[in-house]
Amino acid sequence: MDPGGVRMMEKLHEEIEYYAYRYLDKKEISIITGALLECLDDPDHPVGRAFLSGRYKRKAEFNDSIIQLSKQLSSPAMQIEQKIAEQTFLNDSKTR
Repeated sequence: MDPGGVRMMEKLHEEIEYYAYRYLDKKEISIITGALLECLDDPDHPVGRAFLSGRYKRKAEFNDSIIQLSKQLSSPAMQIEQKIAEQTFLNDSKTR
């Protein structure tokens, strides 16, 4: 692929990640970016990985916010963190 094509693909992946991070659904992202829905649904396709990357980065940022509030002894944040920890542990044990 020529350098211009590579840059276009990088830009597409950045856009998909940007919109996925902001919770737009796959159909909306497809319309905005021109990416095929089938590619967004495929976690092994670069477009699908860009989508998941955006979602996971937002999840990590959210979790970080909860952890910071929990460290400040916010009772609601501590309860949310406990649920996140339990769900993560369950999910991790399922993937073994």
